[in-house]
Amino acid sequence: MDLTDGQPPATARGAGRGQAREEDIRRRAIEATRALAAEGGYESVQMRDVVRMSGLSSATIYRHFSSKDHLLAATHLDWIKSLERSRAAARPGGADAADRVAAIIADTCRAMSRKPRLTEALIHALGSSDPGVRDCHRETNRIMHDMFRAAVADEVADVDEFIRLIGVAWEGALFSWAFGRMSMDDVELVVRRSARLLIAGAAAEQAAG
Repeated sequence: MDLTDGQPPATARGAGRGQAREEDIRRRAIEATRALAAEGGYESVQMRDVVRMSGLSSATIYRHFSSKDHLLAATHLDWIKSLERSRAAARPGGADAADRVAAIIADTCRAMSRKPRLTEALIHALGSSDPGVRDCHRETNRIMHDMFRAAVADEVADVDEFIRLIGVAWEGALFSWAFGRMSMDDVELVVRRSARLLIAGAAAEQAAG
C-alpha cells in the first residue's frame, strides 16, 4: 500500500520548500537593493534599508550576503540572467560577427543608460574584493562569454581570446563612465569599435597564416 498517496516523500517536499524559501529570500533582498540603488545610487544602499524594504531580518540577509557589495553584485548577476533569458529565442541580429557583437553591446548599454544610478552602483560594487562579489562576477562573466560566443560563432579563430579582450575593453569603459569620464554613448562607441578592430585583426592574422 502506498501511504504517500502519490505524493513525493516528506524529505523531498521539505527540500523543495527549503529551496523555495531560499529563492524567496534572495528575490526580496535583491528587489529591495535594486529599488534603493535605482533611486539613490551606491551610497543609498544601506543594510538597514534593505531590511526595512525586504521585510527580512538582518540576520537572514547576512546569512546569504556578506555585504552590500555582495548584494549589489548579486543584483547585477540577476539582471544579466534576465538579459540572457531575453535572448534565448534567437541570436542577436546582424550579417556578421561584428554586427552581432555590436547588437549585444548596444542593447546592453541602452539598458544600462535607462537606470544610470542603478548601473553606477552595480559597477562600483564590482570593484570590491569581497569573495561573494568575485563569485557573482565570475558567473556574470560566464554568461556574457556564452552570449558573445554564440554571436561570434566560428568567424573568429580564437574566440576565447576575443571575448577576454573585449571584456577588458568594456569593463574599463564602464568604470570610466561610472567615474564621470565618459558618456554611455562613448562607452558604446568605444566598445563597438574595439570589437570590430579585434575581429578584423584576427581575420588578418588568420589570412597571413
